[in-house]
Amino acid sequence: MYDIFYIGENVSLKDNYPFAKQVSSEENIKPKTALYWLVEPNTEILDFSVLEFVPKDYDSQYEHVWKWSNNNYGGIRLLPKKVPEGVKEINQVVCKKKFDTLSTTTPEDYFEHHPYATHVWCVDPEYKLTSDINWAPDNFEPKFIHSFHLKGQLEHKYPEKEGGIKLYPNEWKQAETKYHNFLDANVTYPILYVKDVNDMQQRDILEDDYVWLVDLEHKTNVKTFDWVPNPFEQDYIHNFRMSYQLTEKYPQDMGGINLVPKDWQSADVKIHPDCPIEDENYDVFYTNKPFDADTFEFYAKRSDTDWFWVIDREYDFNGKLLYVPAEHEEDYIHVFKWGLEHRYDPEVTEVWDNRVAGIYLVNKEFDITKKKLHTDIVPIRYDVYFTDNINDYGTYARKSRTDAFWLVDSEHKISEVFTWVPPYSEQGYINIFKLPGQLQHKYPLSITNVSDNRCGGIKLVPKNYKEDDLKYQGALTEVELIEYEKFNSIEEGRSKSKHKWFWVIDTDVDIKENFDFDFVPDTWDEGKQHVWQKLNPITGKQYDYGGVSLCPKEPQTKGRPKYIREVCSTQKEYPVYTMTADDVANGVAEFYKKCAENTHTKMFWVVDYCVQICESFNFSYYPTQWDIKNVHVWQNEDGVHTDVRLCPTALFLENNFTEKQIVNNTFDDLKLMPKQASETPEWNVYTFGPDVPLKQQLDGFSTMDNNAYFWTIDSNVDTYDNWNAKYKPAVENADKLHVWQKLNPRTGKVHAYGGVRLWPNPYVDAFKPSYSSDDIKYSKTLRGKLQYVKDALSVSKPYDIVFLSYKEAGSTTAYERLTARFDATWVKDIKGIFNAHKEAANRVNSDMFWVVDADADISEDFDFSYIPDVYDEEVVHVWASKNPVTGEEYGYGGVKLFNRQQILDATSWGLDFTTGLSKRFKAMPEISCITRFNTDAFSTWRSAFRECVKLTLSNDPDSEARLNSWLNPQIYADFVEDAIKGAEQGKAFALANKNSPTELNKINDYDWLEEQWKA
Repeated sequence: MYDIFYIGENVSLKDNYPFAKQVSSEENIKPKTALYWLVEPNTEILDFSVLEFVPKDYDSQYEHVWKWSNNNYGGIRLLPKKVPEGVKEINQVVCKKKFDTLSTTTPEDYFEHHPYATHVWCVDPEYKLTSDINWAPDNFEPKFIHSFHLKGQLEHKYPEKEGGIKLYPNEWKQAETKYHNFLDANVTYPILYVKDVNDMQQRDILEDDYVWLVDLEHKTNVKTFDWVPNPFEQDYIHNFRMSYQLTEKYPQDMGGINLVPKDWQSADVKIHPDCPIEDENYDVFYTNKPFDADTFEFYAKRSDTDWFWVIDREYDFNGKLLYVPAEHEEDYIHVFKWGLEHRYDPEVTEVWDNRVAGIYLVNKEFDITKKKLHTDIVPIRYDVYFTDNINDYGTYARKSRTDAFWLVDSEHKISEVFTWVPPYSEQGYINIFKLPGQLQHKYPLSITNVSDNRCGGIKLVPKNYKEDDLKYQGALTEVELIEYEKFNSIEEGRSKSKHKWFWVIDTDVDIKENFDFDFVPDTWDEGKQHVWQKLNPITGKQYDYGGVSLCPKEPQTKGRPKYIREVCSTQKEYPVYTMTADDVANGVAEFYKKCAENTHTKMFWVVDYCVQICESFNFSYYPTQWDIKNVHVWQNEDGVHTDVRLCPTALFLENNFTEKQIVNNTFDDLKLMPKQASETPEWNVYTFGPDVPLKQQLDGFSTMDNNAYFWTIDSNVDTYDNWNAKYKPAVENADKLHVWQKLNPRTGKVHAYGGVRLWPNPYVDAFKPSYSSDDIKYSKTLRGKLQYVKDALSVSKPYDIVFLSYKEAGSTTAYERLTARFDATWVKDIKGIFNAHKEAANRVNSDMFWVVDADADISEDFDFSYIPDVYDEEVVHVWASKNPVTGEEYGYGGVKLFNRQQILDATSWGLDFTTGLSKRFKAMPEISCITRFNTDAFSTWRSAFRECVKLTLSNDPDSEARLNSWLNPQIYADFVEDAIKGAEQGKAFALANKNSPTELNKINDYDWLEEQWKA
């Protein structure tokens, strides 16, 4: 090994080669070997194996010199002991220049203590930089003081071209200063690629002051992670958003990159509008070759990156090509259609056509058959900086990595996505733009003079700018505007928004298609909530403010909101729910709850079961924001508030109202509307006939009728002339049979329920499964399925009165006396009592009919107004009469009420027609008449004979007492002797023939009786 000498300090060399000797200059070198090594001052050896180098014999007389950088030779030399015959340069970097670093503004007396040092760094102590500054001036560069900035650091302190890092030469006091941009010496922090960038505790695995948390899906240029926070921002979590990657995952201002401090738990988040981290860079090849597989294969072999650009050589832009394919795009060759329209026809979109485009991004493993055309993406990018000083070109020119950069007034609300690229002729200018709709107070439309600072708030500045080369380009439209975040409520926006402003969009509205969400409030409206108009969805007219509002993050403390007289939304239609029969069966309260659960708007309409909506009512009423809490109820035809309700959804979701509360409108917040919304529906009317069973008739009515209800009218009533067949059952009674009252035709008073009924259709659910015609007749429904309506709709038809006589001498007078008061039908001289009653039943029309005997003198207060209960219609009713012979008052000779059908159906009778016709008999206590049978001797005898036969055979105490009265009549009665005779003979006949029905039935044969009288 050759002797080694070094000038200045060199600790690492001494550690590796202890025999190396320090010298003050070359003159002091005294080698013992034929060749020796000289290590120059401020040189750090990177590859110590170089010191093992031995030249060939024929090269041993030459000086050998290695590189300390790619462009500079020196630092280490191998010299012959004799004067070298020449210099042989070896193209290999084996060392580097390294200078001491001082935390002072000047070297002061550094070089006095380090006489062999050539340079020293003087660095502002507030900078955060790497411990190893890898920069040195070139060998042939005069000895300048070199001044630098550090990117992103202390810009407030060193705003001009002079920075806070300087490299001083040993003769610094006479040296001039050379100004550089940025020194590549920023401290770098470790990078963690993670699934969740908001899980900050992931950085705790490292002890560094800061750690980068980067979304695992981001593809970044690692060399650009050199951003460092300013001293006054060191306690923040710094968030950045890459404008061209994962935009769907991070659609708002917050992005997928966080720089997290060690004390992150107490740190606030600061969102930066511009991102210092670049997309992954790919090699770029300009070509005049065709864009085919051979060309792509040619450049794939030369590319150092997996993806590479192939660009038409004719393009001349001053931006950087940046595009990172998403994961689902990695199988494609990406074709970008932009510029050079004379070569790439805008109308051509077929990717196999060579005229389609001149910019291709290709993967080394490309498939020539898979291409994806981009017509809306411009892959040419410039650095973007948001600034409070739009005219500070120098600061950002030093920072920019691209040949030109955008400067944007920080009050503008736009993203970093710019698609405007200057043509070659415009690239030397500072291009000035206005952004339509924003900051017009600051950059008025009328100002276009480039010498006026109000000309525009957005500029594209070439890195090598000239301050006087300005050009106004007009309105900038080729930019992606930032939309404020959108939330469903003010509370959510205040807690989550990262902007000064946020939109609140009511989920109840549809936004107008062309509404401008790029709206930016004027400066004088700072802090005010801005509220837009909304339309009624039915009428299309403006009816309220709301739906969309722009809200300040800091709550408004004074004044009222600013109401914008511009429509931005349409209220979503409130759904209309119409109650069905099944809904009624399941419960009214349950139906309202179900409607609320199925509603996605703030209110919903409910139309009760079987409601007929007025033609003029179109559900166009929409309450304002002040009334939306109220349950709104409209009037029906009768002025009652029912049938149609507009309900707040939340109210019914949050409360369990009962059916009674709903139908009675028992709500704390209630608005009774003055307008009629519903009409009473009219239902079909059917009349029961007398001959077909009621069950069969009702089935037929139900089958032929398609409506929810139908009416039936019993055959024994008449309805009012003005009855219109309209009715709507209350919703709580919707599944019930409704029965109305009916009037007595003689008194005009209510006497029963029935006659007119309203049936739900189908009606069978109201009855038990084995229902009969009698169940229908008597309205015998299941429990809870019958509703009585306290209102009369019909009048019972009066029962026909029959005057019955058989050859009585005074019958004409008696009939005239009766018909002077009442209408009656005279059935006379029909032989046989049974036959006479049969004839009467055939001649009347009513279901029941009265029978008045010829000898009955109707009492003044008897008015034939009695109508039996429906359950007593098959009962024979007999009213009391006054007997002029015995003085007793009981049924003999009284007025009788018969069921017509019973008489028509009868084939025989008993001894007494009134008791033999029906199993049911009802003695009525009211005195109906005086039975004036004692008008002649025969009539008196006949009456006594017949009645006493019946009384004798009855064999009960009442009958025995009455028989005794006949045998002992009032002595002053007319024809009393004939009465006694008839009573005695009748008793004897009964006892003699009590076991002979045939003989006993002869008492109903008036001709036989006359024969007995004459015998």
